Order: sequence, then C-alpha cells, then structure tokens
Amino acid sequence: MQAKQTTSGRRVNKRYRANDRERLIKEQAESGLTKKAFCERNGINRGTFLGWRRYQTAVKKPAFAQVKVPTATPAAVEVLLPNGVRIGIRHQGKQDELVSLVRGVAGC
Repeated sequence: MQAKQTTSGRRVNKRYRANDRERLIKEQAESGLTKKAFCERNGINRGTFLGWRRYQTAVKKPAFAQVKVPTATPAAVEVLLPNGVRIGIRHQGKQDELVSLVRGVAGC
C-alpha cells in the first residue's frame, strides 16, 4: 500500500478507499506502535495518516434515537383558511374564546 515509483523515477501516490483508511486506523490503534512507526512500517505518509484520523473524528456517523410520538387527538374545531392552511383547535369548555377566535380568523 505504499506509493509506487514509475520507470521514470516519478513517485505516484496511492489512493486509499474509506474502508482501507478505517482498517488502517484500527490496525494502528491495536498494534501498540506509535503513529510514526506504523506509518513507516506500512509506507504511509504520516501527515496523510494523521489527516485520516482528524477527518474520522470530525465526521460522526449519524445516530438514531427512538422517540415516542404522542397519538394525536382530533381537534374539536378545524378551520380551513382561504390560503389552504388548516387550524385545529381543542377548546376546553371556553366557548366564548373559541367563538371570538373563529370570528377573528374568519374576519367576521
């Protein structure tokens, strides 16, 4: 996995896939070697390897959490506005407030 040299003596950089980078980072952590020694042994540019580690810690894999969504109770009154917006209202026995709200929305 090291850079190869062409017949012209030019150095060609090797590209590492994401799964190869992750595997190498894990191998280094489990090897007990310093990052420098691991990179020298595997022919990896140390700066490149350190960049992989920084990127790996900066990019966190998405985590999902289970949430409970309360079941919706039907609205006591639903108002459909001319622009298509629906407003559902659950009133708790305050009829005069409900009437004034509906009249205000309706423009009466």
